[in-house]
Amino acid sequence: MEEEWFAVAAFGEEAEARLLAGRLETEGIEARLYPEFQGSYYGEAVNQPFRVLVPAHRVLEARAVLARIEAE
Repeated sequence: MEEEWFAVAAFGEEAEARLLAGRLETEGIEARLYPEFQGSYYGEAVNQPFRVLVPAHRVLEARAVLARIEAE
């Protein structure tokens, strides 16, 4: 059975989402971006937020990391 993933944050810029995902990975929390890529042949065409996803059982830990970042 595949594990469920939940969004803990959303960003308008891919770079911001990747920064948070990297920080979560540093803290030992697996993270993914959704969508992984919004580009097209002509450049970035889709205007959706990039969501940072974590496994369901790590959501509370990820939110705690995000709270620490926001407090800095």
